[in-house]
Amino acid sequence: MQPNKYVFFRNDQQQVEFVIDPSNPRSLDDSEFKYFGRVINCLEPQIKNMGLTIYITAWTVHELPSYGPNVISCILQDEWGREPKYRDKVGMIFKTCGTFPYNLESYCHGGFSDCLSNFLGQSKAFIKDGNGRLKTLKAKISDKKIAPVHKIPLGYYAREKVAFIPIEERKTDLYFAGSIQHKNEQKIKRPKELARNRMTDALLSLRETNPEITVKTKVTEGFDDSINTDNQSYLQNMMDTKICPIPRGANLETFRFYEAIQSGCIPIGEAFPKAWYYDDAPIIRLKNWAELKTVVPELLKDKHRLQDLHQKALNWWNDYCAEPRLADHIAAKIKNQYK
Repeated sequence: MQPNKYVFFRNDQQQVEFVIDPSNPRSLDDSEFKYFGRVINCLEPQIKNMGLTIYITAWTVHELPSYGPNVISCILQDEWGREPKYRDKVGMIFKTCGTFPYNLESYCHGGFSDCLSNFLGQSKAFIKDGNGRLKTLKAKISDKKIAPVHKIPLGYYAREKVAFIPIEERKTDLYFAGSIQHKNEQKIKRPKELARNRMTDALLSLRETNPEITVKTKVTEGFDDSINTDNQSYLQNMMDTKICPIPRGANLETFRFYEAIQSGCIPIGEAFPKAWYYDDAPIIRLKNWAELKTVVPELLKDKHRLQDLHQKALNWWNDYCAEPRLADHIAAKIKNQYK
């Protein structure tokens, strides 16, 4: 029986090894992967001494420092949904955002501009993918053994302890804080910008037609500006909010969704990813953002449904994506493969 080895493999290919300490749940805080650091601390006691090498990485999708059947790769935040080139060299892969072709799920939202922008993004993603997808396809055709890829939740970015507020005591009806436009404007706007512009227009229309509804917004210049804001203030605002608009980002998966659901906010939006941990999630799904001005007033008037969705949001987080639950899910997959 050999202890497991955990290595954080950074984008600059510098390896940072850390030791799991159940008394210190902040193992990955300095690497900005707070959620997954806490997941690992719940995971390690369940798979102790299995002799596994577990790499945690993000944008470094196509290479690892070492390979072998006992190597497990955990790829976090790859919004391009790329296929790793090394699926025939490792035992398992856990990946946020999955490997489903970039933006393919979102073609049914928006108009011609969205379709064109999605197509261009798709083409760029295939280029960035290198030959990972083609290599996997070739391996499948030749019946070559390749590692399974298990999709896992992205989780939160902002994580500070704030006092819980029951939904009936919350002062804000809708709250959004984040970027709308990219700093470098392009002739053809990205799908994120198109969707968030539609959301912004819908929020303005909601304010005009329903001035009694409290809509709170804070627009930043980009993701870097958003993550450098006061997380304590951001989460306090989230905790004091009933409904949280969830616009798409570069792809359909966003930190905001998990930060909202963990706070008991009711998520509302026009596009969400397909994944096992979204099944039956208490989401208000819109055909388009323009529906806000009719859907939101009806929901706010229905106190019973509001309370029900609020409690389902909290339950959904605790049952599916809370750190111990995701650790249980990953441990079950590992034990099943290495039994």
